[in-house]
Amino acid sequence: MTETAVALMHLAHQLHRSLDRRVQTDFTHPKPPEVQIVALWQIRDRPGITVRELADELQLKPNNASALVTAMVNDGLLRREPDQKDRRVVRLHTTEEAGHRVDAVQELFTGYLTAALDSLDASGRAAVEAALPALVQVARHIRDGGR
Repeated sequence: MTETAVALMHLAHQLHRSLDRRVQTDFTHPKPPEVQIVALWQIRDRPGITVRELADELQLKPNNASALVTAMVNDGLLRREPDQKDRRVVRLHTTEEAGHRVDAVQELFTGYLTAALDSLDASGRAAVEAALPALVQVARHIRDGGR
């Protein structure tokens, strides 16, 4: 099992690095740091998420998430809006510009992965699809600290 774990670790790193490098080459804007891209995905998928919730999702310390949000607000990628029921709570929303950039990055990632999957034969594609639920479970297990 150790060989499988090592192979999976290397594969995850290689896939991540390859996608990142391709986006750096093909993205028309300066590529935002990965944590900003992931934060924008989270905020767009959950409009109104709080900084604390974002910190939990990204596995960041709250002060680091707050600094990230401040930088993204200053860059025009996020809006902070007070909660309607509790004015002490701030809700996060992506700006239109951020939405366009997230869409562009996601389109690039999807294109790269679709082309790679299309290069496989039917049994290879089926094997990747069959492995996805188990890989999601592995990722959750690691994210949750083995709980």
